Amino acid sequence: MKIQEMSIDLETYSDVDIKKDGVYKYAEADNFEILLFAVSINNGPVVVYDLACGDVLPEDIIDALVDDTVTKWAFNAVFERICISYWLKKHYPDKFESYSIPEDTVGN
Repeated sequence: MKIQEMSIDLETYSDVDIKKDGVYKYAEADNFEILLFAVSINNGPVVVYDLACGDVLPEDIIDALVDDTVTKWAFNAVFERICISYWLKKHYPDKFESYSIPEDTVGN
């Protein structure tokens, strides 16, 4: 079954105070992790992956996260996008492609 649409909800941890320092610093922290990854594929039932206890996201979900043709939904989409991006860069650097442009002098 081809993944066409994903609804995503995350539970995360970071020792950075998100209210004080913002979501980028929160997700950039060395100890940032996604604890729970809840997902509904193509409006199907919600499946929760407990990454903190050793669950691993299936490869098709990882691939869908970086696939521009897959529609992703989340209640707080900016937070989820930033957190998933940093998480992918940390755990799946071969899958993550930067949102940057070649002219970006910062490279991040």
